[in-house]
This record gives sequence, C-alpha cells and structure tokens, in this order.
Amino acid sequence: MKIKNNKLFWLLGLILVFSCETTELDLLVDPNVPTPEALDADTNLNYIQVQLAKFFEDATESGAEAVRLEYMFDTYAVNFNNTNSSNSGMWITAYADIMNEVEALIPIATSASRHRHIGVARIIRAYTMMTMVDYFGDVPYSEALQGNNGIIFPSVDSGSDVYDAAFNELDLALADFANIDGNTPGFNDLYYNEGNSSSMPNWTKLANTLKLRYYLNRRLIDPAGSTAGINSLLTSGNIITSSSEDFKWQSGTSLNPQSKHPYFVEEYLAANTGEYIPNYLMWALAVEKGTEDPRLRYYVYRQVNSFPTDEATLNNEIDCWNDPRPATYAPIDAMQAIPLPFCSLFGRADGYWGRDHAENDGIPPDNTKRSTFGVYPVGGRFDDNDADGIDDNDGLQGAGIWPIMMDSFVYFMRAEAALYLGTSDDAAAMLEQGIRSSMNTVTSFLPNPGDFSNTATATDIDDYVAMVMNAYMAAGSNDERMDIIGKEYWLAMYGNGVEGYNLYRRTGKPGNLQPTLLGTGTFPRSFLYPNVTVDRNINISQKPGLDVQVFWDNNPAGFIQ
Repeated sequence: MKIKNNKLFWLLGLILVFSCETTELDLLVDPNVPTPEALDADTNLNYIQVQLAKFFEDATESGAEAVRLEYMFDTYAVNFNNTNSSNSGMWITAYADIMNEVEALIPIATSASRHRHIGVARIIRAYTMMTMVDYFGDVPYSEALQGNNGIIFPSVDSGSDVYDAAFNELDLALADFANIDGNTPGFNDLYYNEGNSSSMPNWTKLANTLKLRYYLNRRLIDPAGSTAGINSLLTSGNIITSSSEDFKWQSGTSLNPQSKHPYFVEEYLAANTGEYIPNYLMWALAVEKGTEDPRLRYYVYRQVNSFPTDEATLNNEIDCWNDPRPATYAPIDAMQAIPLPFCSLFGRADGYWGRDHAENDGIPPDNTKRSTFGVYPVGGRFDDNDADGIDDNDGLQGAGIWPIMMDSFVYFMRAEAALYLGTSDDAAAMLEQGIRSSMNTVTSFLPNPGDFSNTATATDIDDYVAMVMNAYMAAGSNDERMDIIGKEYWLAMYGNGVEGYNLYRRTGKPGNLQPTLLGTGTFPRSFLYPNVTVDRNINISQKPGLDVQVFWDNNPAGFIQ
C-alpha cells in the first residue's frame, strides 16, 4: 500500500508540473490577493473612489453625533469609549482600502503615464490622511503599509507631520495634472465626471480647497502662515466657488439597496424610522429664529403633524414629557431669547418628533411617528404637510449625496478666515454667499418643485438672509459674529459631520449647542484609537481619554461641551 501511495504521489507531481507549464498557473498566488503587476489601474481607482464614500460615511457619523447634527445615544464616554465600532470601520477603510490601494496604484499608473489616475488617487489619500489626524491625532504614516520591509507594527507619526505629508500629496497631485497631454489615459470619474478632461479643473480646485482647509485648521497654531497661505489661494482664484464644483458622492435609485444613500436604506426601506433627528437641529431650523428656515422641509420629513395629548400615550411614546427641565438647558445668554429644546418640540413645531442629545432611556414604540431624513441630502421625501408614513418608493428613492466639500462650506470657511486672520475676503460678504449657496443647493435638490405647495420661495430666502445679516451687522464683537457664522455653517453642512466636528473644536461654535442630557461626559477633542489597532499593534498605546487634543487644537481644555 505504501508503494502504491508513493507512485501516486509522483504521478500527481508530474501532472502538476506539466499543468503549470501549459497553463502558466502559479498555484502559490492567492487569486483573491493579486500581485501588484496584476492590478488594473482603472478598476483600482474605481475601488478607491468608492471607498472614499465609505470612509466619509463612517467619519461623518461620529462627527455628526458629537456636534448634534445626528442623534447620539448616551454620554460621550459610553457612546465613543466602549466599542468605537464606527471608527473601527473608518480606520480599516483608511489604511486597507484607500492608502494601501493608492500605494499599489501609483507605480502601476506611473509606468503607464496615467497622470489623471495618480493625481486623483493622491487627492483622495490626502483627504483621508488629514481626516485621520483630525479624528485621532497622531496616526501611523511613515511606517504604515511597510509589511514588505519587515515593519509589522507601525508606530504613530505626529499629526503635524502627517498633515504636512498630506499637503505635499496635494502638490504632487497638481504636478500630475500638469503632466496631462493628449496621450494620457482617462478614467471613470465617479465624482466630477471629468476623467477625460484635459486639465482636470474641478479636481484641481478641490486640491486647492483642501489646502485652504489645511490652513484654516492650522490657524490657531500658525496664524501668520495660515493668513499668507489662504491669501495666496484666494489670489489664484482656483478653488471651489460654485455648486458645479461641489465635491460630493452621488447615490443612485437602482433596485439594489447598495446603490442608494445608506440613510435612505436605514429609514425608508424598513418602512419606518430606526433613527431620530436631534431635537436641537429641528429647533434651530424651526424655532430658534422665530421663523422657519427655508431648508427645514427639505432636511426633515414628518410622519405626523401633531403630538399626542392624552397622558397614557405621552407616557408610552414621549416619557420625558413631564420630567423636570435640566438646569443645563436654561438659556445660555441674553441673546438666546428662546430656551433650548427639551424632550420634544411642542407648540410651534408640531410633529417634529426627535430626541435630545444623549437621551439614553429605552426606545419607545414611536417608529411610525418619528421625524426622519428628508429629500436633502439622502434622497428621501419632501415635507409638504402630508404626515404620511414612509416607504422605499418615496421621494427621490435614495438618490442622495454625501456632501463632502460644497461651495457653501468654502464661503463659510473664508468668512471665518477673514474674521480671525484678516484675509483679503470680507467676512460679511462670505457669510451671505455661504447662506445663499446652501439655499440654492438644497432647494434645487427637489427636481419637481411645482408638484408641492410648501417649497421655499425666493422671498423666503431673501427674508432669511436679511434677518441673519442684520443680526451679524448688529453684533458687537468677533465672538458674536463668529457665533452667527458658525451657526449658519453648521446648518448648511447637514450631512457632513467631518467639517462640523472640526468647526466646533476650532471655534467653539455654534455656542449654544444643546448639552448632553445628563450634563456629564467629556467632549471628544479626539477619538480613541479603535480596538482594531490598539489590540493588534504593540506600538500603539491607547489614549488616556477623549480629552486629548489634536495638534492644531490649542483651545483651552473644557471650552466646548
């Protein structure tokens, strides 16, 4: 029997040898992990572009929850300390699915003179690197993705060094675009649809806008350098200035749920809401200024237009209705004539059914009554006083966007820079343009406004702008002016928690954000390293807490809540 087995072994060995010679199949190569030589630059860049949207989704959720653009359950310590699950996904996507893929793409694309591919990949990598620093502070970079060189456990680099490396990436991307000629291959552009453009104008403006973002975040530690850098960009004029240049991820309406906006899938495909819209956000849109924000009905859809009135139903569905108002919810200053919301928006905002920041009581049976995401930015339903339940055929059926860098954001950033750095812009003009750009983007998102009765009119927008600008002109200090700029920027960035998280740590604005319900917990000046890295990397030690500040944040400890 042993002899037969040996003969069989040699026979099989000869078959394998000849098979390899005739089919050239290397059995040592895992087909699921192709060699760099087997990579296709077009497919790889498509993948990188898709992963950027995934990275942004994870990042924006954590940032938006921290700054009340999305509902946060429980205190910061519980919400962000325990599992950090969303940030684990963000971390993995950043290193494995973006930076690793860009590292593999560049040599392949370089050998084929695919300068468009390389430039776009570098811009995406730069955005990812800066955002990782914004969220975590010091992160691996110089030793990251160096497994082939024997570095299994990369150490962290200083956030400042990684920021500078990202800035250099943007310069390298612009140099790649400068090398485009008639023989440069195009690519499938999933953001700007200019993959065959001769000069990549919108990608170029995005790269320069990310430089402006770099300087603005650094203004606290290097005001002179930030002023000079921003003024140089303004002089060039080659930054995002119109909605046609917005950098956004566009979802589709395919029957495949994966093509739809993720928040539409979470809410509308289930035929009832699983999330809450923050009471503070709806209060800021519907109540705070004494008039409705023209974007309210585009941002928020109400499934009901009234609240229950009998005590039994209130106890079952809004159990906080009779609780004492927390002392921390009192008006913060004399300018805030209308108190912060608590429990729900009864009265002038009937039917805007949400939850307070960090409300951690049990979830009541209110799925079919909660307010949910509207037509902008998730592609849901416009609120025309229908007060109907939602389903997957509603609104734009999930054809929403991730608003990563919009022209309105740029105008608000320029307003902040003009106010604090004295750049060549006029802060008031930038504020007004930021509001108008946001209004235009949001209201034009509805393709068939004539089918509805409650869309925003030009007069509505003009009246709103006049009210805000009158308040700005009457403000007596830069702090009061920044509070107005910050609130309008915060309202315009609905759907983007990344810029909101940076704005709040940079300026402390909006200054009247609703406190955590229990009045406890440390605001995350940076997030903890995810478990997926501290549990597996012996060279990364967990931070002592959420109060560790990133390199560009030199504001006092505890100045935000």
